[in-house]
Amino acid sequence: MDAQGHLLSLKVMRVSRPSLASAWQPFYSSSPSFSAHSTASILSLQGKTPLQGHPKTLRDLTQASEFLTLPASFGAIQLGETFSSCICINNETNIDVEGVSVRVEIQTANSKILLAELGGPGFKLAIGDSLEYVAHHEVKELGHHVLACIVSYHLPPSYRQSSGANDPSNEATFRKFYKFAVTNPLSVKTKVHTPRSPSALMISSEREKIFLEVHIQNLTQDTMWFERMEFECAEGWSVVDANTTDDDKDRRLFSDSMALMQPQAIRQYIYILTPTSSSSFPIVHAAGSVIPLGRLDISWRSQFGEPGRLLTSMLSRRFPGPTPVPNPTPSPAPPLQHPVSALPPYLQRTVPSAPSSPARPRSPQLPPSRPSSPTPASYRPGSPFRTRPQSSAAGSMSNMPIAPNQQQPAPPVPASVLDVEVDVIVNHIARESIAVERPFKIAFTATVSAALPKAKGKQRVITLAVQHLQYPRATAIAYPEPFQATETISSRFSSLGLTSATSTLVTPVQNSPNMASENLLVISPEKILTRGGPTLPPPYFEFADEEKRVKLKGCVFAGPSTQFLSPIALTDPSHASHHEDSSDNDVRKAEGSQEFELTFLPMQTGFVRAGGLRILLVRDELVDVGTDQATHHLGSGTREARTMKELDVVAELWVHS
Repeated sequence: MDAQGHLLSLKVMRVSRPSLASAWQPFYSSSPSFSAHSTASILSLQGKTPLQGHPKTLRDLTQASEFLTLPASFGAIQLGETFSSCICINNETNIDVEGVSVRVEIQTANSKILLAELGGPGFKLAIGDSLEYVAHHEVKELGHHVLACIVSYHLPPSYRQSSGANDPSNEATFRKFYKFAVTNPLSVKTKVHTPRSPSALMISSEREKIFLEVHIQNLTQDTMWFERMEFECAEGWSVVDANTTDDDKDRRLFSDSMALMQPQAIRQYIYILTPTSSSSFPIVHAAGSVIPLGRLDISWRSQFGEPGRLLTSMLSRRFPGPTPVPNPTPSPAPPLQHPVSALPPYLQRTVPSAPSSPARPRSPQLPPSRPSSPTPASYRPGSPFRTRPQSSAAGSMSNMPIAPNQQQPAPPVPASVLDVEVDVIVNHIARESIAVERPFKIAFTATVSAALPKAKGKQRVITLAVQHLQYPRATAIAYPEPFQATETISSRFSSLGLTSATSTLVTPVQNSPNMASENLLVISPEKILTRGGPTLPPPYFEFADEEKRVKLKGCVFAGPSTQFLSPIALTDPSHASHHEDSSDNDVRKAEGSQEFELTFLPMQTGFVRAGGLRILLVRDELVDVGTDQATHHLGSGTREARTMKELDVVAELWVHS
């Protein structure tokens, strides 16, 4: 473009790769000359040795020729591409111009980038000469961009105004701005998947994995060929590229001919992320937290090998925030229940209520009662039938009826039990040797985490029990008929040598069912560990449904219903060195683990599930270091085993016939 009123002119042209020129050519299958010409073309689809008796009917590829053509318009600029422009300053006057300087900048909404500074105070542009420069800029931002060119030069003495003719630094400056928009060439969408199967959740190396699914769509109007598609994981993660073939891990799925991506096409990539540091317990993230995962580094080439590179923003996993709690609507208060009178209804005194409107407008009405008048008593003073005085505590449990299906509130859990965490993982399963009706073992590890005592020379000892759960059988219990012993008093007296004229039947006193059940609870091995030990809950699911029953019917448990693990001693190895530095408010925790094995028996072939475990806290004691004598028992005073964890399914197996 010519700068009107200036000695120099500025021209800016975008440098882009050419394309193939298209030209229509006639095709004659019966003409040897045209056929030979089409076959010799590098863009021809015809073979050199056609079949006998079959003419060649394939046409040229999109009627393209061997000639190249430059783009007629500015074109589109995509994010990640390199913007190249040729800047040319021409001296079209008949005099030399001195002090020529050019400043080239790229301006965006957020930044200003200097591309080049040409010339200077001592640079002279002779008559008919030009200053050319090709500027390159890698586009890293979306939106509108401005290419700003600022040209400065010294005016010759003959072109200066009379007022400033003697000033040697008389400069002339003009600016040109070229606007263009940058669009997004790719659409990148992610979806995070976490393990949900029971088999994966029971393995420490599998439950913390993240499967990142990436959807990439070509938004341009041209074909792309991807050179590189790599995931750069964030700190604390390791990545495994799952987009490889089974026979060759170095060969990508989208390679060779599959690397070409058509316009508006969509591809899916899978990356498996694993934390570099393992944890004994599942990591619990706060609601609304965001975990960075990594970035995608994408490199591609468009038509004629024009490169493009895009580094996405940080891909992350976002946890949903807490759901808003709706305002609870106040429930209506229960009606006040008066004590039941012992008098018959026809003898009770009824207090007439004041009518809302008089029955007859002109009839005389009784005056309203005074506010200070006493209310009638609910019973007569001289009556011997008096109701019980109402409890002073309003709304007490003695006055409120309890529905038959209403559950009593659970007893509060001791604070010492709340700070104990238990987790169970699967160590090993011999899957190759699993067959129907052949017992197999599963190796587990139970890990305990609890707060340590602050007293010196103390350690915390925790004992766990593993209980196998099953479904209660819906069978009716038949109680035995009470034994009726017919014995006469006369027979007793006859044995003593006495006689009686009358005889009376005597039935021996039987124990009530409640007393019998209590006796069974005391002597049952399922309810007591040892004499004076904690009681265990029944080995049944608390909430059993038919779906859960169907899941576990293919593999049953073999062995005792309850297995007691060895005591786990929790001590702080740095207790002696850091006890003086630690404050009283610091809560120190320790972890301990215990391995155990359980035996299962497959009952059918195919896909089955094994499970039904309950982890119980049997003992929680403070013991002197170096001794086995407990000095203090933690937990409730009832010495009842506490349920720490229930596992419906622990393994998913394939059973061979």
